[in-house]
Amino acid sequence: FIESNKLETTSKYAFRGLRDLTHLSLANNNIKFLPRDVFIDLDSLIELDLRGNAFECDCRAKWLMMWLKSTNATVSDVVCAGPEDMKGRRLNDMSSLHDECISTDFVLHQSVASESLSIDTFSFKNDVYVTIAAPSTDSCMVLQWDHIEMNFRTYDNITGQSIVGCKSVIIQDEVYVIVAQLFGGSHIYKFDDDQSRFNKFQDTEVSKISKPNDIEAFQIGSDWFFVIADSSKAGLSTLYKWNDNGFYSYQSLHEWFRDTDAEFLNLDGKAHLILASRSQVPVIYQWSRNNQKFILQGDIPSMEDVVAVKHFRIKEELYLAMTRYIGDSKVLKWGPKQFSEIQAVPSRGSMILQPFSFKDRYYLALGSDYTFSQIYLWDDDKKVFDRFKEVYIQAPRSFTVVSTDRRDFIFSSSFKGNTQIFEHIIIDLTL
Repeated sequence: FIESNKLETTSKYAFRGLRDLTHLSLANNNIKFLPRDVFIDLDSLIELDLRGNAFECDCRAKWLMMWLKSTNATVSDVVCAGPEDMKGRRLNDMSSLHDECISTDFVLHQSVASESLSIDTFSFKNDVYVTIAAPSTDSCMVLQWDHIEMNFRTYDNITGQSIVGCKSVIIQDEVYVIVAQLFGGSHIYKFDDDQSRFNKFQDTEVSKISKPNDIEAFQIGSDWFFVIADSSKAGLSTLYKWNDNGFYSYQSLHEWFRDTDAEFLNLDGKAHLILASRSQVPVIYQWSRNNQKFILQGDIPSMEDVVAVKHFRIKEELYLAMTRYIGDSKVLKWGPKQFSEIQAVPSRGSMILQPFSFKDRYYLALGSDYTFSQIYLWDDDKKVFDRFKEVYIQAPRSFTVVSTDRRDFIFSSSFKGNTQIFEHIIIDLTL
């Protein structure tokens, strides 16, 4: 009988080894919660008295609720003192708790000693690879996940001149990496399985692209394409098509508009391409099956000076994350025939607002050149993103999801510091 002692909780091991204990009373204390599995050794328990306490029926009580249903002992009423919406209810009668008892976090897993502008990932023969565009070292670094050391290690290094983008494409079990450069033209490299390295496969037309800012690769039907957004004053964003021997220029898009980003997406079952620009609102192209070309369809009004556009889906609903360096970035939702704003995110100094998801949790990563970067988490009740966590990254330029060995990572490129790799971890709040 441990009664009326003003106890607020006990040690997890308070009743360890008491396998012959038959009666236990913790009545009339100030117990708010008990540690998980505190009664695990009480094999002979017949009666447990928990009356007169102040149990908080939140995630910490979830294990007790489950234990009450499985024990053979007679247990007194466990009356909830909180939270407010649970006050006065009996934990004995509940089958579930309304609280979300799982949380998540992002913890630094690894740092790559190199600045970077963009990051891509691909899987090949049961291995996971990451390509990192590092203009300061004139390289496209290729990392591979090490299943033994449980980290990302250097696998290959593609050298060039001021590399700003490395985009992988797998066609007929062959791996190609499109390497966009500020100088010397852009090139395509092919993975040589015998040599376990990438060799130059093809040069792209130097005259087509003056200042590449983004590469987007995609498939329409059985055909493979990639588009390079050109951010030069005389910009000529160009679509390239695969013809079994290589990629060749196929269509010029959006001339003279200093394009900053390209995003391919399916809209109402049809292939579309969005080009963002520093000098015009984003424009939307639709793929014409008859012409086998992209046809300008319209634009996204009141969205000037967009530096990046990314699409994502939550429960079949289509959204856009629109990044703006000056002013607020925006989250838009696709409705009947148009995108409508649902949320403005303060984002001065941001070059990337990246949507991603892990285990049915939807996030937005907002990079900032002036302050801490923010990770937002989708609130399914309010239908907006709420601030979730701050992370410090110097001048982030991209966030890329990489999953391997049942572990999830987010790579953050940095224009002024090391490339950071954060692991997404699950936290059980009932422990």
